[in-house]
Amino acid sequence: SRGALSIRLSMRYLSASPMPMGFGLHPYFPATQLTRITADVAGMWETDAEVLPTRLVPVPASANPVAGLVPAQVPLDTVFTGWSGSARIEWPERGGSLVMSAERPLSFLTLYTPPGEPYFCAEPVSNITNAFNLTHGPDDTGLIILAPGAKIAARVQFTPTIG
Repeated sequence: SRGALSIRLSMRYLSASPMPMGFGLHPYFPATQLTRITADVAGMWETDAEVLPTRLVPVPASANPVAGLVPAQVPLDTVFTGWSGSARIEWPERGGSLVMSAERPLSFLTLYTPPGEPYFCAEPVSNITNAFNLTHGPDDTGLIILAPGAKIAARVQFTPTIG
């Protein structure tokens, strides 16, 4: 699209035996007191003290991007499941917004909202953190097993609006 940034991630696996993998993009965005991110998600991974996922849970109301989440008010470092592939970030005091759209298999959204920082991350990824070591099924963790010679790709597009 005109005026949009499009990034294509791709990989071709050349080894002779299957390999687990995951990939994604990790963009940082400015965070103000009014910045809001909205995204359709279905679940959330609770994390332990080392920020490793421990349990898939329903999205709590206090950290729900479906209803719109203000990164400056909700400290997160977690992965959301069942992501629709689209997120809208708004900066109302600047009169601007950005739509981030990701292709499958980037169907997980990681939100990192460090308290007191002027930034946050909204990361389209193919898998949860530590997917390789969890025993849940691939639908829950997003773990991808590439066969020899396999190719995988996904595009992420950022479309800004001003005014």
